[in-house]
Amino acid sequence: MRGNDASRGAAALLGTAALVAGLCGGASAAAAAPAAPPPAPAAAEQPARHVLVTMVDYRLLLPAHLPPGRYTFRAVNRGIAPHALEIKGPGVADERTITVRTGASADLTVTLTRGTYDFWCPVGNHRQVGMQRYVHVG
Repeated sequence: MRGNDASRGAAALLGTAALVAGLCGGASAAAAAPAAPPPAPAAAEQPARHVLVTMVDYRLLLPAHLPPGRYTFRAVNRGIAPHALEIKGPGVADERTITVRTGASADLTVTLTRGTYDFWCPVGNHRQVGMQRYVHVG
């Protein structure tokens, strides 16, 4: 009877040793392998950069050059007349904000690639009197 207990004890000890060895081996193999970097998010998933566009009677104030990427343009009306912001260029077809009154603002999020984009105020004849600007991306 004692021999049987000894056999069971030895088997349990060997099983435990095998389990510990397996866990240690797996952990060291996982630690030794470098983790692959996460995939880069698509342009539409990347966080947008914020750019202020000041709309005054009758000009748009914003940078003339921007790097490619996703942008949220905050169009703030600092003029007396109502204004809006519209953008057209490579991959962007006539995206625009709502018309905003004095002191109000509206956001417009777009992805800009290399090229030239036309920014203007589509309200009345504001574009024709100078409320337009080309922005070069690249």
